[in-house]
Amino acid sequence: MKNVQISIAAALTVLLLAAPTRANDVVLEWNTIARTLTVVPALAPVQQARIMAIVQVAVHDAVSGITGRYASYQSLDAAPEGASPEAAAIAAAYYTLKGVFGGTTLDAQYAASLALHNLSQLDPGIEFGRTIATRMLALRAHDGSAAAAGPYVPPSDAGSPGVWVPLGSQVPLLPGWGNVTPFVLRSGSQFRPDGPPALDSRRYARDYNEILQLGRATTLARTDEQTQIALFWRASPTAIWNGVMQQAIVARGFDTSAAARALALFYLAASDASVACWDAKYTYNFWRPQPAIVNGEIDGNHRTAGEPGWLPLVATPPHPEYPSGHTSNSGAMAAILEMIFGDAPGILVEATSPQNPGFVRYWQTFSEGVDEVIEARIYSGIHFRTADEVGARLGRQVAHFVMTHALRPRNGSWKD
Repeated sequence: MKNVQISIAAALTVLLLAAPTRANDVVLEWNTIARTLTVVPALAPVQQARIMAIVQVAVHDAVSGITGRYASYQSLDAAPEGASPEAAAIAAAYYTLKGVFGGTTLDAQYAASLALHNLSQLDPGIEFGRTIATRMLALRAHDGSAAAAGPYVPPSDAGSPGVWVPLGSQVPLLPGWGNVTPFVLRSGSQFRPDGPPALDSRRYARDYNEILQLGRATTLARTDEQTQIALFWRASPTAIWNGVMQQAIVARGFDTSAAARALALFYLAASDASVACWDAKYTYNFWRPQPAIVNGEIDGNHRTAGEPGWLPLVATPPHPEYPSGHTSNSGAMAAILEMIFGDAPGILVEATSPQNPGFVRYWQTFSEGVDEVIEARIYSGIHFRTADEVGARLGRQVAHFVMTHALRPRNGSWKD
């Protein structure tokens, strides 16, 4: 473990020393450090979004608490005289990440970042940022996330057609995440969608027969590019969309305040969309395509034909199918991007994925990314189309609520 921490520390130091100098650098530097620490296999995508929200909201509050440009998330004391927003941002990010991950991995990066920007350890902004980080961590310490892993109580009709049960030795993933206290939403059920299509409906049959062919492990119906797209989107929303947000911030030339707010809204929406999605998942407990197709002869729909032994391209995840978690998060993130930059930001967006290195996606609009992940989950064989579309819509609803209720510009409008 010590060697792992040293290697992470060295990598993060390289990121800092290689970074160009711009007004928004401290925000993007520490966003990159947070993403590097957070996007790891040990953390589920919904957990990643929550941690990133904690960090980015603390950074936003530290910066805007000094500049006064946007409303803060927390109730803040007045910033001390002479406090630098850059120093406050570095301290807020450092202390929140240290509070989440512990250890000494970040200490060298903290010192290097201050030195890179010619900031003194005595800058009043450092204590201001540290205080905000401490309060942010305390605010989320009892939000229900620590208890979300269990226990899982199966519904009374578990095992019936259409009802999700874990496959084999799978452990249900975070069945209590829908009860986590949202950052901005009133509750996880605020935008709960209607249930999935009835098993005997035409819509269910359409979804079933589409994924039967496109989503199977080996098939001539799916092109090589579609397979690569499916593998690309195995990465978490944070792993893919964080870089897209950074590109937009740099292209638009956002200053420190605007960059900090954009990232905070981005992850507030993503984290709350995760809670809303998990609330719906474990409310409806709808089965995944793999058991649905294997048991297609007992679903009561004459338009579907079962196929024992059917396997998806991507391993079936250990949580209910409806709605899609990835499209919920992607829909929320893309909606924040659209509301801040417009759907067509005027640049060719480049998206990469650690799950499919070298396979790069290029989009003219942010909505292209959402459309692609909807298709990707079908190609993967893990989500019916309806779950993907409903998830994307749920994410957009959450994002619009976040945008209109959090971190508003001081001029009273909903955007800067």
